[in-house]
Amino acid sequence: MTNRVSITKVASGDVEGAVRKAVELTGGFDQLIGSGSRGLIKPNQCKPSPRHSGCMTDGDVVEAVTRLVLECEPASVVIGDGAIAGYDFAGFSTQESFDSSGVTDVAHRLGVELRNLNTDAFEEVTVPNSLVMDTVRIARTALESDVIISIPVLKTHIRTHATLALKNMKGVMPGAEKRKSHRLGLDMAIVDLCAVVRPHYAVIDATVGMEGLWQAPQDSVDMGLIVAGSDALYVDVVGAALMGIDPSQIMHFHYLGEREGKRVELDAVEMVGERLEDHRKVFTTGFDVFQSRYPEVSIVQGESACSGCTNELVSAITYMKQAGYGDQMTGLTVVIGNVDDAGTKDRVVALGKCAADLPGASSYVPGCPPKEAEMVRAIAEVCGADPDAVMATMAEARKKLWDASSDLLER
Repeated sequence: MTNRVSITKVASGDVEGAVRKAVELTGGFDQLIGSGSRGLIKPNQCKPSPRHSGCMTDGDVVEAVTRLVLECEPASVVIGDGAIAGYDFAGFSTQESFDSSGVTDVAHRLGVELRNLNTDAFEEVTVPNSLVMDTVRIARTALESDVIISIPVLKTHIRTHATLALKNMKGVMPGAEKRKSHRLGLDMAIVDLCAVVRPHYAVIDATVGMEGLWQAPQDSVDMGLIVAGSDALYVDVVGAALMGIDPSQIMHFHYLGEREGKRVELDAVEMVGERLEDHRKVFTTGFDVFQSRYPEVSIVQGESACSGCTNELVSAITYMKQAGYGDQMTGLTVVIGNVDDAGTKDRVVALGKCAADLPGASSYVPGCPPKEAEMVRAIAEVCGADPDAVMATMAEARKKLWDASSDLLER
């Protein structure tokens, strides 16, 4: 039943009832959690946000899952996460996130330990058959847990299109280690991370989802659902589909599916409970909003365009403008995915292996995905900008963000 995923509806505000039903439909926790089990409940507590906004896993869902786990009488239970550490965006306090989501109150009420994984003791672990991270630092709490239950919220992401149960595991990378996953390639790093701390079960808080760039309340999307299953990959496939996002366009799904011999398609999932078609909505992704903020650049996406290229393209365009080259980008066309013809344009940059055969491109950056630095340099050179100045702007901006949040990561 590992490919079984349930969707249940929250009726009359009964979140616990919906969570219980979702878990029961996929076999329950009895075979997963025993009397000697050490459990880690891992919500998404990325940054302090209003309750029921869709930005963080809400305390109501965390409480329902924790109660189900406690009923199995495990040896120990910890609720833990580490908030955003800061890379291209600011870092935040994990404790403030726990407080604002209601998770602090849940832990006190149920007598469960609450742990900040950003400041937890850690171990450096070798990643088997790594894609980009040969080793990774993992919070010891996660490594010592027999059962990890990932409880993300239903949410889009500017770089990976969706952030769900698999990407939620980034919270077990303590503090500054989170930046490593961005530096080396986010989608591949997520797969490497899950090679050593794969969640054993996933419950998506889809009571309220979040689209765009996570601005509440305008980006909040009422859904009234819970999604659950024992295979986080299949749960994430269903979560993406609920947001109207093609799962095949999310590269960490694709890489993990290849590694585990699984098809990243809805018809590979046995869905039970509510019909997905009755609840699917089209969420605006963070990349959609990003594009709208740079009208001077035309981004042409073929059917095969995926999060691998959009991930790095965000940085290239952002820091071109920050370096003072916004005007030079006027008239720039960037092509990602399998596009046959970009038209008769003067400055065309083709990115990634899918666009390798694009006729008339001014510059081509190979790779799947292309490397961030190579992408920045290609766009800068086609626009007549100084690539070294753009790279320096990027490094300085990231250092400032890191310095501003480093105190949140001290033990």
